[in-house]
Amino acid sequence: MSEFLLTRLRKRVKHGQPIVSITAYDYFTALLARAADVDFVLVGDSLGNVVQGAETTVGVSLDQVIYHTRIVCDHFPPERVVLDMPFGTFKLDADETVSNCVRAFKESGCGAVKFEGANNENLFAVRTLTEAGVPVLGHLGLLPQRVHTEGGYKVQGKTRAQADELSREALALQKAGAFGVVLECVVPEVTARITAELKIPTIGIGAGLECDGQIIVVHDILGMLPGDAPSFVRRYAELYDTATDAVRQYADDVRAQRFPSGPRAARGEHAGRYGGEG
Repeated sequence: MSEFLLTRLRKRVKHGQPIVSITAYDYFTALLARAADVDFVLVGDSLGNVVQGAETTVGVSLDQVIYHTRIVCDHFPPERVVLDMPFGTFKLDADETVSNCVRAFKESGCGAVKFEGANNENLFAVRTLTEAGVPVLGHLGLLPQRVHTEGGYKVQGKTRAQADELSREALALQKAGAFGVVLECVVPEVTARITAELKIPTIGIGAGLECDGQIIVVHDILGMLPGDAPSFVRRYAELYDTATDAVRQYADDVRAQRFPSGPRAARGEHAGRYGGEG
């Protein structure tokens, strides 16, 4: 059995080792996470953006997240898979939040759940879930599911009032039992303050270096989609361009009758990965 998530993260923090995390949604991205031995993966509701091609994450359903999480859990240690609760499945009613999280936890086989914000309903749900044995990762700062009411994707913690509120919410999540907090697009100085105040790890995304670890959308660092990534993203590859060129070359070769080629291909002697279709 793989090391449990909370144990692994506590060891990282104790020894001053940064926590590493990426998003994963399918077999391919789970294999990448496993090859890099990241500390945990998040099956994010960002699948709405990077898998479904939507402008926001709001349209993602719980069934869809459970489906993708099951796939990831088949190919990455499930104890270290965190399921991101989608819009409409938490916050409005604490009992319903608990029910939805328990269902997601059981049906997906994941090791923890995550949801955004720290209102009273969420804090009650964190306490209840933690006591029931469902680990919860908090999420503060930029909340993608509130992009419509916030008027876009904005950096958080710019004012003293915002910084104080983020600090208060982070401490409340810790007290409720959250095992960690994601800080998204938070001013680095505020990230440093919250990290110093908390005993649980902070995981940053666009929040600077002063946190216990980093998480990123895997499609962004690999350049898997066209268009610009967020300004805080570092590109480590340009897979969309590479893949586009490869498929165009394949199409050109088929049209020019350069593919398939050779007597082996003509006889169909090699079935390949997909049986008779390979």
